[in-house]
Amino acid sequence: MALEIGGGKKTIALAGNPNVGKSTVFNALTGMNQHTGNWPGKTVATASGDYIYRDKMFHLVDIPGTYSLLAHSAEEEVARDFICFGRPDATVVVMDATCLERNLNLVLQILEITPRVIVCVNLLDEAKKKKIEVDLQALADCLQVPVVGAAARSKEGLDHLMEAIFRMT
Repeated sequence: MALEIGGGKKTIALAGNPNVGKSTVFNALTGMNQHTGNWPGKTVATASGDYIYRDKMFHLVDIPGTYSLLAHSAEEEVARDFICFGRPDATVVVMDATCLERNLNLVLQILEITPRVIVCVNLLDEAKKKKIEVDLQALADCLQVPVVGAAARSKEGLDHLMEAIFRMT
């Protein structure tokens, strides 16, 4: 089996609000060890790395956390510019399962720009501790895009995320 390299490599943007676990998802998929932090503005530049799934090469770009595509800071400008002008083959928007409503603004803004969106509802383990149940199928039906649940710290759900990315690209 030959890998799809070069023109076949798919670029995936990894977007989301600050502190939703984007860097944890990034590290788990790429095997890299990008520094993660729990403060706004931690990631000012993009980090990128590759991973292979089902003999296909993917280039994952972890863009800075942002609450909106209406850039008010350098971090938000980098995120907006990559999503709007970087022409990713798909955008994965990571959401925090414990506060979905705060994360939906960014998801809806990105959906206005591109239909190639996958939502990753991360931190399901934390939501469970807080007795929060998330109906992933209802969210997928409402948004009309694939929605995958995950607990990236323990690598739960990441196989489903890679499969969703594979199918979209």
